[in-house]
Amino acid sequence: MARRGNLLDDVQIRRWVAKGAAIARSDGDGLTFTLSSAGTATWVLRYRVSGVRRKEITLGNYPDLTLAAARKLARERRVDVDQGKDPAADKKVLKMRTQMAWTVRELISDYKEKKLTTPPLAEGTVYYRKWDLDKIIGPKLGSMEVRHVTPADIVHVIESSKRSWTICKRLLTSAKLLFAHACGKRLINVNPCVGIDLTALMGARPPIRKRVMLAEDELRALLKDISDIGVENGLAFRILLATCVRSIELAKARWEHIDFELGTWWVPAESVKTRTGFLVPITPTVAEWFKSLQCLSGDSPWVLPARTDRRRKRVGDTHVGKTTLWAAITRAFDRGDIDVRRFTPHDTRSTAKGHMRNMGIPNDITEIALNHALKGMEAVYDVREEIPERRQALEKWAAFIEACETGRPWNVQPIRRVA
Repeated sequence: MARRGNLLDDVQIRRWVAKGAAIARSDGDGLTFTLSSAGTATWVLRYRVSGVRRKEITLGNYPDLTLAAARKLARERRVDVDQGKDPAADKKVLKMRTQMAWTVRELISDYKEKKLTTPPLAEGTVYYRKWDLDKIIGPKLGSMEVRHVTPADIVHVIESSKRSWTICKRLLTSAKLLFAHACGKRLINVNPCVGIDLTALMGARPPIRKRVMLAEDELRALLKDISDIGVENGLAFRILLATCVRSIELAKARWEHIDFELGTWWVPAESVKTRTGFLVPITPTVAEWFKSLQCLSGDSPWVLPARTDRRRKRVGDTHVGKTTLWAAITRAFDRGDIDVRRFTPHDTRSTAKGHMRNMGIPNDITEIALNHALKGMEAVYDVREEIPERRQALEKWAAFIEACETGRPWNVQPIRRVA
């Protein structure tokens, strides 16, 4: 059957629009002009798929789409139908894909909201992930559509950041996690970070700094005048060294978690790198150091409350910063007040580990003292919170620290495993 068309003209259409009554008028060959009661004028093309199923597609609004333009567009869509295509279905797919065409900036916002939360992640992890996204990845890729990001773009981000090998490794990890989130949302099918080798970009990783184990004479020299870095800092350093905890775990300690009667300190999961809380035995020596801090902390719920008005105004009633103690030690080094090898916060743990091993404390007990995760079946079946062997080991270690501080000789017999 021959097609017929061109039944409408611009004058009629303008009259209908001026009148404002709802109508639907055909121009022929499926092209229809519609006017809603709300005054919206629209061009619709009605057609049949495979000559059977009736469908329609909105071409556009009048007068943005003129009569002549509507006829031209309708002819193009009818050609598609004649070739077996379905314009309405194609438009639906295009609309869906357009809605899913997120920018990297939108992806970052969604990722931070849904994935960068504490718990389950540690505060430090969240901080550095956000730093990578906000300072490096976002500024370089933010305006791009996620689906258009290529491995070459990721390589450019890393190389142009001009950061150290370690920071670039972290940037690559942050990018991998970000685009894994995009894969999970089905914005993309393949993570553009997959297959990128940092050694190919930057060469072999620089040698990892060897941990320092402060010798006995160094500990004696350091602890003899440790209060010179400040009374609170001195007490905090002794506790950190004696309990083998990480500095952030001590910085966030609260009095409600310390039980002097039982001689225990509970470190909650949110303060722990591994996100698993654990119980630290408090030996009598360490308890006295804690009590001295309690006298200095006043009514604060924190063992080490924030000391500066600036931090309290910015954060509120909170604990000291995680770098407060180490900033004081660094300043003492810079002044020449400390005459031992330079060491880092983590070196307190390697120092404790080495000396406890020299005392004959079994390796597995020193690992427990450092709160390292047990492995294998031991991790499955040993679920104790209070571990007597750990308490005994920390008592020996605290006694050694006290001897170094007071200048007394050290001649305690090594711990022997009970048969």
